[in-house]
Amino acid sequence: MAGNCMTEALPKLLTTAIGSMPHTDADAAVNLILDSLKTAPHLPQLSRRDPREQMWIQYSEKLPGFHVDLENLKYYFNTSDESSGPVEKFYEDYLKIVEGSPSEAFAITEDYGLGIKLFIDRLIKDHSKRSFLKAQVTGPLSFALSVTDEHGKPIFYHPIFKDVAVKGMGLKAMWLVEKLKPFAEKIILFFDEPSLSAYGSSAFLGVSSSDVIESLDDVFSMASSVGAITGVHCCGNTDWSLLMQSTVDIINFDAVDYLESLAIYPEQLSNFLARGGVLAWGAVPNDSRINQESVDLTFGRLRRGVSVLEEKGINSELLLNHIIITPACGCSSLTIEETEKVYAVLSKIDETKFENIFND
Repeated sequence: MAGNCMTEALPKLLTTAIGSMPHTDADAAVNLILDSLKTAPHLPQLSRRDPREQMWIQYSEKLPGFHVDLENLKYYFNTSDESSGPVEKFYEDYLKIVEGSPSEAFAITEDYGLGIKLFIDRLIKDHSKRSFLKAQVTGPLSFALSVTDEHGKPIFYHPIFKDVAVKGMGLKAMWLVEKLKPFAEKIILFFDEPSLSAYGSSAFLGVSSSDVIESLDDVFSMASSVGAITGVHCCGNTDWSLLMQSTVDIINFDAVDYLESLAIYPEQLSNFLARGGVLAWGAVPNDSRINQESVDLTFGRLRRGVSVLEEKGINSELLLNHIIITPACGCSSLTIEETEKVYAVLSKIDETKFENIFND
């Protein structure tokens, strides 16, 4: 399967993180990220600081029909007038952007992303160009299945506003890539899909595998069209074969609690790796276990995972061509101190040579 694969630009070992953090001080979050992750620092997402940075809201700004009640933390699409001027304007802007115009119409403002603004301000101040920068957007499936219409029905089941929701996430991704491009050789863009862990349950009633792949490929195509290396993050178990059949470049999975979850898809995983796909191992705990974690424990977990996949017939050379290490998921549920421990482990990994992990 041929995908838009840009992963040859990746080093043998790359360390980054998911995005969400517990900080209410945006400057402190930015400093922790940039001080800890030299190879691929990431944009912060600070929902404790402001509910507008919560993942269902942060990327909704300027989407037609989207209403949010911050006081009660309620949000939905008003679909009562699907032929309204804002919907028409959305599609006019979308067409211009996919044909090459700047994506400023879908900017994330300071109100919805102070951490993003301060992160970019810091990059400007530093006068340096990074090898990689990593951004993240809510995945189209999770967004469209979690956000409802005015009657409480997931917007995924509304033909027009489902398309708005999916393309809206792609447009936000394009804007982020364009904003970060001046400061990095390559941009990595993850779509966060926590809802995929419920695939096959009633939450996905009426959602076919082709629906999943089509929605994902839509946003992957949009992000890759502006030069991003695309990734998808799912912190639970899911039907990984669906992601492997998509055109995504990187699959990020929880290697702390679901170490063997990929092993039941050896043929699909082999095909994914053979076309240049890369695994991002969520091998650093993002819960209280971080208090006992060390770099040696993380590397041991990674080596065990590689061995499990090798035993299933996965080509070791393809597995080890590129290794990405992240926390199992975001850190927003942790304390500041625990988050600093996560980033201390990540920082040490970031300074480690690949050969010291697998050739010792």
